[in-house]
Amino acid sequence: MTNVLPDTGTTNRPRIGLALSGGAARGIAHVGVLRALEENNIPIDAIAGASVGALVGGSYAAGLSIEQLQKMAHGFRWRHTARLSFSRLGLQSNARMEKYLCGKDR
Repeated sequence: MTNVLPDTGTTNRPRIGLALSGGAARGIAHVGVLRALEENNIPIDAIAGASVGALVGGSYAAGLSIEQLQKMAHGFRWRHTARLSFSRLGLQSNARMEKYLCGKDR
């Protein structure tokens, strides 16, 4: 795995930050981008993401391999993690997502 936050010390290379967007179908595309960066030995200094991009980016930064991310992306079903909830906090409850991320719903 590429070191996500390498020690750039005295290196003169540009720092690379990766921003991953939201959108469920893009989640698999994000994994492909990470694979291409790894295959070309392009280090990532910072990762940011929204929605599924945060899920993929955070999982990668936490150490999941590309193969693990692909398996997760192909098996992911929103109905297992999302539930509409009309409250002052938003339209979706995070309880199912929390169970999924903690491995309690697999």
